[in-house]
Amino acid sequence: MKLSATLSKLVTVKADEIKALLISCAYFFLVLCAYYIIRPIRDEMVVANGVANIQWLILLTLLVLIAITPVFGWVTSKFKTREFMAYCSLFFASHLVIFYFFFDVEQRSPLITRAFYIWVNVFNMFIVSLFWSFMNDVYNRAQSKRLFAFIAAGGTSGAICGPIVTTSLVSTVGLAPLLLISAFVLASSVICIHWLVNWKNPRQLDQAHESGQNSASSQSVAVKNAPIKGGPLDGFLLVIKSPYLAAICLFILLYAMSITLVQIQQASIIEATIDDPNQRTRLFSSIDLAVNVLALLFQLFLTSRLINGIGFKLTLMLVPIGITLGFALMAISPMLAVFIGVEVFRRAGDYSIMKPAREMLFNLVSRAEKYKAKNFIDTAVLRGGNALSAVAYGGAQSLGVLGASLAFVSLGLGIAWVSVAFWLGRQFEEKRSSQPH
Repeated sequence: MKLSATLSKLVTVKADEIKALLISCAYFFLVLCAYYIIRPIRDEMVVANGVANIQWLILLTLLVLIAITPVFGWVTSKFKTREFMAYCSLFFASHLVIFYFFFDVEQRSPLITRAFYIWVNVFNMFIVSLFWSFMNDVYNRAQSKRLFAFIAAGGTSGAICGPIVTTSLVSTVGLAPLLLISAFVLASSVICIHWLVNWKNPRQLDQAHESGQNSASSQSVAVKNAPIKGGPLDGFLLVIKSPYLAAICLFILLYAMSITLVQIQQASIIEATIDDPNQRTRLFSSIDLAVNVLALLFQLFLTSRLINGIGFKLTLMLVPIGITLGFALMAISPMLAVFIGVEVFRRAGDYSIMKPAREMLFNLVSRAEKYKAKNFIDTAVLRGGNALSAVAYGGAQSLGVLGASLAFVSLGLGIAWVSVAFWLGRQFEEKRSSQPH
């Protein structure tokens, strides 16, 4: 009762949903903790290899994602949900163990550090996209509106713990042992996957009962644990057939293009001002910590109230508007402190407000679209936007267009991003009103 009363102050949750909610939070905690332990190491790999090479690393990341997306489509059509979710987690955890042996040397090969940067980007894209696909499979639309912000807070708690682990240990144990810690944390998430697959969602059972299904309990579990029919290219094909999914693609593309320009410029300034790799790693870790503490406060006390108070459309637009104003500030005053400030707001707002709202967009689509189309959008489209911006940055460098001029380019992209968010939010509200609850 005490736990229920405490939770009720933070989130609108029903008694029969509490355990599932806490397991979902624990699952996301483990996923993001594992990622944020190694994220500062990834950022250090960028600087160690020279920021001038980042566009090629981003392009290679895109090519890897394009190559493995059909493989993922095949896996989802051949294995049950519990199996392919667990296999993906253990697959990435095993790679961290392999990287440990390549990092635990006196002199790391540049090829290894570049491969690690690409691998971490692929890992982040897939594992987070899969998590939210799974959440949209576990919870229905009404539950997602109430619970997703709190579940995101569980992930943010993990994202806070990850940088603390890295900051505390990197100077004493070095980089390599952190990879083993991350692998163990990630592998532990498989326990949560198995429990949630077997959980009988009471809202789905009620809906099934009202529809006259006699074996609702077993059918609810079967739906969440069934293979997804179709071919390896279904993600791409589903997107091009749906204007709604295509709009989400454009939203993600503009987001990726605008923020990548900022991230590259920030890395360039850090490269020019800080020489020590451990100091750079601690700076990146400190930025991560500030981002995630702010995001957690937003998720616990603001996000759900925003969606209920100002509506979904304005909530979806809120972060793009704020970041666009940040781009204007960077154009006026292109200093490191300004770039870091905008980056902290951008990531905190993304994780706490825009990400839960963005994930709700997929609650109105089919199960195949939740996994296959969403995975294509969250990986190939997102990294495609990153790659496009990286190439554009390289071209701007060669033409001598830097600093404030690039910030003005980001400002234009931000304005376009806000416009797409407005249209997409309106489409969501129209689509939601035309579908039964």
